[in-house]
Amino acid sequence: MGRLFSSEKLSLREGCEVEVSYNNNVIEGVWFKAIIEAKPPTNPSSVSKELFVRLLKDDSSTPLCEIIHKASIRPIPPKSVQALIDIEIGTIVDADYKQAWWTGFVVKEISDGKCFVFFDSLSDIILFDRKHLRPHLEWVDKQISSWWFTESTRNSEFLKRLAEEPMFSPGTMVELSSKRNGDEVVWVPAMVIKEFKEDDGDDYKYIVKDMPLIGKSYESRPTKTVDLRSLRPIPPSIRVEEYQLEEFIEVYNDGIGWRQGRFMENQVLVMGSLSQKWCVLLMEATKKKMMFKKSDLRPLKVWEDGVWKKRELSSTQGPGDEMGNEFDPPVTPPPGITTTPLKQIEAETQRKIFSKKPLPRIQRGSGNDSTRENENSKDINRKRKREDNICSVARVEEDKAKDTTMVLPFEKKLPIWKTLESMEVFKTVPQSPHFSLLAETREESREMLAVGMMLTFSGLLEEVKLLPLSETISSFISVSKSLAELEKHGFNVKAAQLRIYKLLTIKSMQSKKKEELKGAKKATAEKESAKVENERKILELQRLNEEMEKEIAQSKSCEAKIVQQLDVVKLEFQATTSAPW
Repeated sequence: MGRLFSSEKLSLREGCEVEVSYNNNVIEGVWFKAIIEAKPPTNPSSVSKELFVRLLKDDSSTPLCEIIHKASIRPIPPKSVQALIDIEIGTIVDADYKQAWWTGFVVKEISDGKCFVFFDSLSDIILFDRKHLRPHLEWVDKQISSWWFTESTRNSEFLKRLAEEPMFSPGTMVELSSKRNGDEVVWVPAMVIKEFKEDDGDDYKYIVKDMPLIGKSYESRPTKTVDLRSLRPIPPSIRVEEYQLEEFIEVYNDGIGWRQGRFMENQVLVMGSLSQKWCVLLMEATKKKMMFKKSDLRPLKVWEDGVWKKRELSSTQGPGDEMGNEFDPPVTPPPGITTTPLKQIEAETQRKIFSKKPLPRIQRGSGNDSTRENENSKDINRKRKREDNICSVARVEEDKAKDTTMVLPFEKKLPIWKTLESMEVFKTVPQSPHFSLLAETREESREMLAVGMMLTFSGLLEEVKLLPLSETISSFISVSKSLAELEKHGFNVKAAQLRIYKLLTIKSMQSKKKEELKGAKKATAEKESAKVENERKILELQRLNEEMEKEIAQSKSCEAKIVQQLDVVKLEFQATTSAPW
């Protein structure tokens, strides 16, 4: 049921804050923040001022009389009224977005004081802090009085559907099925924007948009309309210490989504004093081996009939049957990075166990089915214990191998390395490049190429420091690209790239200020020209006034003569009338 709140009349005095909504706006219900301001009169002798409305969105001013004919104006909704309405799921709100108030409703609350708000006009869901939301109110202005009212504070249709506990309501994080290269199915993290039924259908449709986990490689993609079969919930999080050989997994490939593969082996990659666990996977779609960080993996779960199921190898299929000999060669880690060999030993050991040793079977002459199942269960438990023992031994050996240092694709023989390492730039910005890509070049030239890169890095940092403000933007971009190339070889260029970005921002500000200065100079020249023209007009008016003064003097002289002549005529008339007959 609606609620009414009394309101003061709209004030259009100078300095008053108001809200403006254009009647012909394609997006309805958007209220822009504005201020009433007065412009000085064009005529110096006039005391009246013309009122303008200045929109804060683009800092532009429009005459009030023009705004009134094409827009609605209302006062700022009082905070005392807003405080009476709680913001919760389903509440119709106004959201402070792009310097205006947009109407939507809350579809989800986040624990840290944030809310997801759905906008029907944008067909999108956006995350807001609560401080950027306010309850939606309508304003009515009559001649006698004005008031604020709300027909309904909550979206009843949305809440009714929510009470039915739908699988995917607006604001729900899901995974969206997508085809890659024609046949590979990947699952992309996404969010449900809207749930609806078509006029001629009984099944629900969903509008979704991508919500990448990392996002740096994703381009902006439009929303999609899909059916229930193209969606699945986010799989439950499962922590896995060690993956089993050829276990089905999913790996998050940034820019693509979750892809299917099989675990082949672990490798520990050492970069300087840091080590990181990587995994070699056999990709299901391409049948190629690739390396990924262990943190990007998760066990493969299949969503079937509303439940998560684990995908298992067929009982008639050996672990290595699908692969054949073409995948036997081990994956070579990136050059310049040391690989702990014990994981390869562990993988080989497990491969032999799985491929050559069938599960032991204990036969009983008169056992029934349940007895055989119990015996098989015991066999499986014994097998798991043996596997755990193997993994324990491998982990002990792995711990012993963690002291391995980084191996470069060349040996440092040149004496210049001592000079390079003592340079101030490498003390200020320490570097530990792996030069792994040099493994693809001729062995005898690798060290010289690495030295060249070290000198190039030093020179680029010095060049960044010496770049003048007058330098062209293309020079900044050229240095940035050179640093990006060095980054591929393991150089830490983040600080330098941030410096270039900041310099480009300053350059952009300089260009903007130059344009503003150009415009200001043009305006000054125009006003000076107008002033000269006004002074010329003033001189011309003064000359005309002087000529007019002369003409006025002549007219007065003529007037005096005529008065005298009238006096003579009057005397003559009197003399004539008084003359004797």
